Amino acid sequence: MLHILRHSLFIMSQSAALTVRAAALTGFASLCQTHGIAAAPLLRRAGLDPLAEAEPDRRLPVAAVNLALELAAQAAGRDDFGLRLAELRGLANLGPVGLIARDEPTVGSALALIEAWLPLHNEALLVTRERSAGIVVLRAEILGSGPRGQARDIAVAMLHRILRQLAGTDWQPEEVCLTRATPAEPGLFRQALGPNIRFQADFDGLVVAGELLERPNPLADPAFRPYAARVLHGLDPRGDEAMAVRVSRLLALLLPSGRCTAEHVARHLGLSRRSLTRALAAEGTGFLALHDAARDEVAQRHLANRHRNLAQIADLLGFSSPSAFTTWFRRRHGVPPSSWRG
Repeated sequence: MLHILRHSLFIMSQSAALTVRAAALTGFASLCQTHGIAAAPLLRRAGLDPLAEAEPDRRLPVAAVNLALELAAQAAGRDDFGLRLAELRGLANLGPVGLIARDEPTVGSALALIEAWLPLHNEALLVTRERSAGIVVLRAEILGSGPRGQARDIAVAMLHRILRQLAGTDWQPEEVCLTRATPAEPGLFRQALGPNIRFQADFDGLVVAGELLERPNPLADPAFRPYAARVLHGLDPRGDEAMAVRVSRLLALLLPSGRCTAEHVARHLGLSRRSLTRALAAEGTGFLALHDAARDEVAQRHLANRHRNLAQIADLLGFSSPSAFTTWFRRRHGVPPSSWRG
């Protein structure tokens, strides 16, 4: 049990250290001024440099940025503060990742690149997709702890704006889903996100027609794609970290997407699988140990909050069946997940 606790504490410590580019604060001071409040004191209360917005590529703690958004919403008396801030979001706000995704040949391939490389912009934002009967569900999840309501609104609105950039301004999703309560003034949400909004939904994200992902990307310039591939592998801002730390962070982000093989993680890091294996071995660990630790942390988190049943958790963790999840969990903890949940 001691080794399990150590792994869980390790993963949780990485979750607490998640960062985002300061570009996440673009327009923050200006919007605060519009509502008659001063941005600097709010940023200081959140533990942030009041001048951070001026350095868009600077890394900031995600929890502090999310707290600043909540403090601003409260001070302004606007529960749509995040949505208003999201009006400035789009591909360009993602920095190099957005600029490179712009030259992917289809909407789907551009979205896939963003999904895979999003941690370079925001390590706590995870976008995943599920396809069923011609419909694609795009989920946006903000990892970590603390208040995240405004950040969730921004994530969904940014995803909506990016898809409209790629698909055309006449495009609208089949449905926009928000877990938040119905806002005091829902009109702005309908103006920004279209008429098909469902509040108090069970996830944050968009439901889109499957054909959207096959549409050609009108922004794409094929001549830039080889350059983009070379540039991406030099973008990781945490290249000086221990490999186990980098892999654990990626696993925590990618686990719900099902793209958690050693090959995928190695590609994300710009390595071969063999190089990844050697690097982890040199640090006294291995991919499977880190993968199991990440699974364990996510499993316990979902068992604790009770928002998903065991079958949904098993699927989220990449198990072939609920019984396979139960067997794995019992082996680690000595009890089935149903007993752990209580």
